[in-house]
Amino acid sequence: MAKPRTPRAPATRAALTQHTANIFGTPLMAHQWPDSEALNTQLRALILTREQNSPGITRSNVAGWHSSPDLFGWEHPAIVTLRQYIEQAIIAMTAANTAAPQDGAPSRSFNYRLDGWANISRRGAYNTVHNHPNAIWSGVYYVANGVPDNNGPHNGRLELLDPRVGVNMLHQPGSVFAARYVIEPIPGLMLLFPGWLSHFVHPFAGSGERISIAFNVLLTEIPAAESVA
Repeated sequence: MAKPRTPRAPATRAALTQHTANIFGTPLMAHQWPDSEALNTQLRALILTREQNSPGITRSNVAGWHSSPDLFGWEHPAIVTLRQYIEQAIIAMTAANTAAPQDGAPSRSFNYRLDGWANISRRGAYNTVHNHPNAIWSGVYYVANGVPDNNGPHNGRLELLDPRVGVNMLHQPGSVFAARYVIEPIPGLMLLFPGWLSHFVHPFAGSGERISIAFNVLLTEIPAAESVA
């Protein structure tokens, strides 16, 4: 006759947490830069002047103005300051999402290229679903939000789409598997996310201009021998 087994005590929540991994996660940085009013005033004036002198180009934008992607070549102190902000975000985001070197290996170093453009949305303008091929990181900095007619959940807001196939088949409000992530465009807010993440901007209903600066980051790793030299 088999001897009965003594039941084990239930696992504690802490013990279970140690055996839980969050795989296939998608990083998102959202940082509100403090004291950005003066910078935004300069950027707004610069971008509106550029719009008067350029027809712009069409990419994902519908009924809005999209500058050429050479914004970081514009010679203006506000562009220099914005680039410094973005560089800080790139360094932090890359460090947080890059595997650390193994014991004895040199630290990893990267070069980067930054492309950027300005967006102006007036009443009815929006951006269709798109992503940014070949960019490790993509981001946006909000300069001005205009005067919206209402504070509805989608008025002129950025929506990031869950990249996991089939996750939107779950009909459970508030689930951790929610397939939509909507962000309100607040002046001074900077976002950074993987370039492959699909996103779009809902139509803007309001007066004035909703202005943002979007950018792509292309990273190349510096070989260890070169980074040490």
